[in-house]
Amino acid sequence: MGKTKQTIISFLSSRTNLTIFQCLLYFIVGYVMGQHLTWIELGIMFIVMFGIQFITRTKSVADGMMFRQIMIDNQVDANDIVKEMQKMQEGFSDDSFKN
Repeated sequence: MGKTKQTIISFLSSRTNLTIFQCLLYFIVGYVMGQHLTWIELGIMFIVMFGIQFITRTKSVADGMMFRQIMIDNQVDANDIVKEMQKMQEGFSDDSFKN
């Protein structure tokens, strides 16, 4: 399982691979929607999906810029922040979220 997980992470770490994977998913979604929608409905759905993707990508870039600025301001390494986040997550117990 560890090897499979590492392979998936390596594949998704490449921007080119992500773009190809994204186009493949769009093709699949388009094919399925094309079976049930008219051309006008299909076009509207693609415009909506493009809008959602644009907002999501813009937010992720902004979050990355904020994360980098925090690292620069506090003079810490990204690994230190991730380790601290893992410690905080381990501190939460599953029972703390139940009513």
